[in-house]
Amino acid sequence: MALFSRRKKTADPSTVEEDAPVPGAPVEDIAAPEPVEEAVPTVGISVQAFRGVGADAGPEIAAPVDERAAGSDADRPVAQAAPRPRREATVNVVETEKPRLPLASALPPEDTHTIEGLKDNVLLREALAEIAEGASNEELLGVMRQSMQGHLYLRVHGDASEQINSGQSLSVAVIREDEKSFLLAFTSGAALRAAVETEEDPSATSAMAQPVALIYQQVIDGGFTGIIIDNASAPHRVVFPTELLQQAMSQSDPAMAIKGLVSAPRQPDTAARVGEALAKTKVWVAVSDGSTGAPVGIAEAHTADGKRFLQVFSHPLEVVALGRNDRPMPFEPEQLAKVLSSHTELDGVVVDSAGPSLAVERDALGPVLVLAVDLGDD
Repeated sequence: MALFSRRKKTADPSTVEEDAPVPGAPVEDIAAPEPVEEAVPTVGISVQAFRGVGADAGPEIAAPVDERAAGSDADRPVAQAAPRPRREATVNVVETEKPRLPLASALPPEDTHTIEGLKDNVLLREALAEIAEGASNEELLGVMRQSMQGHLYLRVHGDASEQINSGQSLSVAVIREDEKSFLLAFTSGAALRAAVETEEDPSATSAMAQPVALIYQQVIDGGFTGIIIDNASAPHRVVFPTELLQQAMSQSDPAMAIKGLVSAPRQPDTAARVGEALAKTKVWVAVSDGSTGAPVGIAEAHTADGKRFLQVFSHPLEVVALGRNDRPMPFEPEQLAKVLSSHTELDGVVVDSAGPSLAVERDALGPVLVLAVDLGDD
C-alpha cells in the first residue's frame, strides 16, 4: 500500500466518493456504514461505453473525470507480435489478413513502479495509451483483453492498513452521478497520483492492490453501473459497463492463470508452468468456417525456422483481437491433448498470438499429453 497527500484544488460537489466494499476483504471489514460524501472535481467529458462483441458502441456516458494526462504513457509504441498468425484446416496453412488492431509485443513488458511499492499494470496502461476519445469498439476490446491479467489499484480514504487492522470499513473511491455509480480503479501509481492531485481534501489517501478478477466481480456483484479505469488520465481512460464485465468474466478462467503467466516477465520455468496450466484450464481456438474464403479449420502458426504450432487463446477476446473474423471455440484440456497426440507434426502451441505470446513446445506439454494417454486407456 502507498499513502498520498492531496493538494488543495477547487472542487465541484456534483459527484461524490463514498464507502464501497473491497473485493477480497473479510465481510466484517466491509460492512456498509453511512456514506461519507466528499466533493470531487468533475469535467463533463464523454467516455464511450462498449456494449459487447459485435455490437455498436454504447451511448456516451458523461463521466466525471478530469483533463489531466498521466505522464508519457501515450508515447509508448506497441510492436507487432510474433510468430505471424496463419490458419490451418485440420491443420493446412494460409496467410491471414492484416489485423484491425495494434498487436502487442510477443514478449511482455518489464515491471515498473511509478510509485514505490506499487507495481504498475503495464500491459493495461500501454493498451490505454493506444486509445483516444471516441475509441472504436475494436480499440476498446483491445483494452479489455489486456485488462484480463494482473492487478488494479483502488483508492482508499485514509490509511487502508490501519482501517483493516482496526476492523473498520474501507472507504473506497466510487463516483456517483444521478442513478449511475462507477468504481474507480487505476493501472499505476502515476495514474492514481494524477487523480489524487485534483482533489480539494488535503487528507491522506492510500492504494490497495487487488486482482483484476476480484475487482470486476465486485463491480458485478455490487450493483455498479460500471468501472472507470484511470479516470484522471484523459484521453487514455476507459469506462467499462457492468454488462461487458459480466460477459468477459463468464468466458474467463477465474484465476486468469494462463494469461497471467504469458503476460508476466519471463522466468526459466514459464513454459513449463503454462504447460501445467493448459492441462487444467479450458482455452479457446480460432476456427474459420470458410465464409470469408479462408480454409475451414483451426488456426495454427509457423515460425521462421519452419516449426508448426497450434494457436490457443486464454480468452475469446484474444481471438477477436486478431481481426480475422475467426470464431472463438472453447477447447477443453482433453481436446487439446487429442489434437496434439494425433498431429505429431505439431511442435507445440502458441498462446495468445496477439501478444504477449508464448510458444510452448512439446517437451513442456507433458501434463497435457498425459491426458491423451489416460483417455486412450479408457
